[in-house]
Amino acid sequence: MRKKVIALTLCIMMLSGLAACGKATDKQGAGSEGDTTTKESTEVSATEGEIEIPIILNTGTNDALDMEWGEVVEAFNEEYAGKYRIEVEKLAGAAEDYRQKIKMLNSAESLPSILFGMGTEPAFLDLLINNDRLVDIEQYMAADANWTSHLMPQAIEEFKTDKGTFLVPVTGVQMAGVYYNKELFEEAGINGFPETWEDFLKACEDLKGAGITPISLHTMETAWCGMLAATANMAATETGRKFLEEQFPSSYDNQEFRDSMEMMVKLFKDYSTEDAVGGSYALASNHFFAGNTAMIPNGPWMMESLTDTSYAEEGFENKVGYAAFPGNAMQGFLGQQAMAISKDHPQEVIDGAIEFVKFYHQPEYILRAAEKTGSMPTAVELEKETIEKMILPMQEYVECAKNVDIIFPNYQNKWDPIAQQDIFGRELPNLIYESIDMDEFITMLDEGAAQYQLDIE
Repeated sequence: MRKKVIALTLCIMMLSGLAACGKATDKQGAGSEGDTTTKESTEVSATEGEIEIPIILNTGTNDALDMEWGEVVEAFNEEYAGKYRIEVEKLAGAAEDYRQKIKMLNSAESLPSILFGMGTEPAFLDLLINNDRLVDIEQYMAADANWTSHLMPQAIEEFKTDKGTFLVPVTGVQMAGVYYNKELFEEAGINGFPETWEDFLKACEDLKGAGITPISLHTMETAWCGMLAATANMAATETGRKFLEEQFPSSYDNQEFRDSMEMMVKLFKDYSTEDAVGGSYALASNHFFAGNTAMIPNGPWMMESLTDTSYAEEGFENKVGYAAFPGNAMQGFLGQQAMAISKDHPQEVIDGAIEFVKFYHQPEYILRAAEKTGSMPTAVELEKETIEKMILPMQEYVECAKNVDIIFPNYQNKWDPIAQQDIFGRELPNLIYESIDMDEFITMLDEGAAQYQLDIE
């Protein structure tokens, strides 16, 4: 076991990826007509002299990380009443909606004080850094040894650039595998989660033969669930892993990419729901919660949804298992929860934002994040008693994360935004419906990669 843990740490150190990821369901928060954001005062009322720290939080996603942020905000406002107060603007939607909102505010030079998940879009992060929009936090880390002792050494090293450190190093890392419905697997005569890709496709065929839709997928939001499976398949070979490590690849024309995309297309055409093409992550996840599908690739941030009766029947979590992808591979990424501090505010607001980050990085919240979001820490031990109190799928996730053999980076952190947001969104349905072939699809990706390089030069 110790050998596995050391291997895991070494693998994480090599990661340069970040992520992101589909959020949980299609419930929407209420805003004013024509708007998806609302301002909300937290439970602690403002008092004269308090310094307001504006942030934006997603709502309506039932994502464990989003809910965790809300709880930390309330605790911080209570702890710092009279000095600081987090002023929350709630945004209905998922991660992509948040990123679009931040880009709009960046154009208006009115960013919130704390930015969340900035590691998930490296091109935009580079833009913010190059335009001097973010606070270099190295001086703050140097001045507080207790704080930095809670951070992952790998993240401290990974996030440091020649211009400074602009992403706040994280305390833990999340990894992604596959949720599966054990009852539906049993109905199809499948004992345990398949360990090879050949057996995975056979399991899909067995499920389909038993009248069960094998897997939840979607094409919107960079096809997150399907691309998790495709990139896991790419990671099965050394050549595929090398390709996945490339930052903004100049060409997607390699056999591993072709084979893995062909496999994903097969999953869409033969083994997913009729509404997967053109569908959102919310739709895909709801199919899994309703028992309409047997599997969904995703990370541990979805765990909270399994026990929420607004989304799944009571006791649903007891039917669900969690597994690494075939080949004992998981997607892992240091920047999943990484925050950044905006320069669009006076120094006293920046100081308050730093205090909030430190507050969240206390051992109490590091352990809570591990329990609720699967963020595996290195500086704080996750004790056996804590693991045993988790729901069974989370216990299985922890076991997978401890014993994983292959950790591959997140394509959302590696591939250019033209490929992800334009070509995938527009052309993936055409590829699935055979309006274009794989050669044409790859040509479009390569042309997009070339255009992106011209745009940033």
